[in-house]
Amino acid sequence: MTERLLLHIGYHKTATSWMQQRLFVPEHGYLQIARHPEVWEHIVAPHGLTFDPAGMKDVIRKGLDELPAGKVPVISSEIISGHPFFGGIGSDVYAHRLKEIAPDALILISIRSQMRILTSVYMQYLMRGGTSKPEVFFAGDPELGFHGFRPEHFEYHRLVGLYQELFGAENVRVVTQESLVRDMDGMAHGLAAFAGNAGFGGVLPTHRSAYAPSYPEYAVPILRRINKLQRSVLTPAPLIRLGTTPYGIYHGVGFAMRHPPFSTFLKGFQPVSGHVKKTFAGRYDDSNRKLAALLGPDVDLSDFGIMREDSMAKDGAVMASAG
Repeated sequence: MTERLLLHIGYHKTATSWMQQRLFVPEHGYLQIARHPEVWEHIVAPHGLTFDPAGMKDVIRKGLDELPAGKVPVISSEIISGHPFFGGIGSDVYAHRLKEIAPDALILISIRSQMRILTSVYMQYLMRGGTSKPEVFFAGDPELGFHGFRPEHFEYHRLVGLYQELFGAENVRVVTQESLVRDMDGMAHGLAAFAGNAGFGGVLPTHRSAYAPSYPEYAVPILRRINKLQRSVLTPAPLIRLGTTPYGIYHGVGFAMRHPPFSTFLKGFQPVSGHVKKTFAGRYDDSNRKLAALLGPDVDLSDFGIMREDSMAKDGAVMASAG
């Protein structure tokens, strides 16, 4: 029996690095048959006028030919979901390309509460050398013809619905980062069952720690100013170059500010979360309701403001008895 390919498309900032480095490993019954470079070269980077599915098909075919018995083949790359700094432009195109490349694949989509993921996206923007304040970053397209952040990228029901339409709802699994935090074993066992991973026996103790956590929010005013003095992907030609972000001074300051006395006195200062809550409160309620309708009661979206039917019934009964 040939194992079905598991395609994990992201989103960014939903524990994707942890999955790639800690979960989708041979010790857990998985084998990644392609990484970001292959995904970029054959799926994301090609111009629409030059795209040819044959390149990635060859990569997958070779990976499957060399797959050890009993391992589930995986391709995990959040860049397939579109880049959040630039509005996720292209996420629908990549979905259709994947359908051409691997029409029988299983699809994994990882998501996270918008109020949390937007803050994390901004912190990643700084990590890549961004210099704009949260207010400017979240304002969107900087100018006609240039893409910027777009809130609709995080209306998850749109991309989830598209993948369900292309691959079949039964072949698309959605997991939340919140479920991973609350019940790592439950999430991982459920995913293994979906992927047909009979060799999965639980997440190893050595593989349970978080991977590459962000620097604290209260460091934002300093970190974004340091980026003006360091070379990076987003600031390739600073007026004065004192290193390269995310290394050098950026790394040193970020690391130091994780610890006392900064963590003691500044932990309540949350300039990014505060702006996100003020700007996007209620923005995703309708989308999350539509997402809940697509996924049914098995996916807990309580962190997204959606209560399960059983919880609603229980709360209703309590209110009735209290009345």
